[in-house]
Amino acid sequence: MRVIGYRPRNRWVRRPLDWGWLPWLKRCGLAVLVLAAVLAAFVGPRQSTIRSRYQIAQLRAEIERLESEQRTLLVERERLSSPVGLATQLEGLGLIHVSSRDVAFLDPNGRLRRAPIAPTRPSQPAARTTTEAR
Repeated sequence: MRVIGYRPRNRWVRRPLDWGWLPWLKRCGLAVLVLAAVLAAFVGPRQSTIRSRYQIAQLRAEIERLESEQRTLLVERERLSSPVGLATQLEGLGLIHVSSRDVAFLDPNGRLRRAPIAPTRPSQPAARTTTEAR
């Protein structure tokens, strides 16, 4: 059924915007910020702990490598400074062979002492040296 007559269309009336979504958006944004802060509070220290553990592992590997290198260098030093090794290189180093009778050393008191001489025969007792006479 159609009613004949004047019907205004209300084209000049504009509906106001619904601002009900703004408080909802603010609550969601606040919830996201709270969640981000809680996650950061848990993840931040964990990340620094893991980073520290990786650094400790790298330092331990470096320490093991350096200790291995030190052991290698000590063995090399002992090999190069061994009496047998030096005896074979005397001429190259410009040195001469010295008999054990001509060797002397300073004791802790600063006195010059002769090196003990090994006995020539194992059946005879060793001669007393000046350090044993005390």
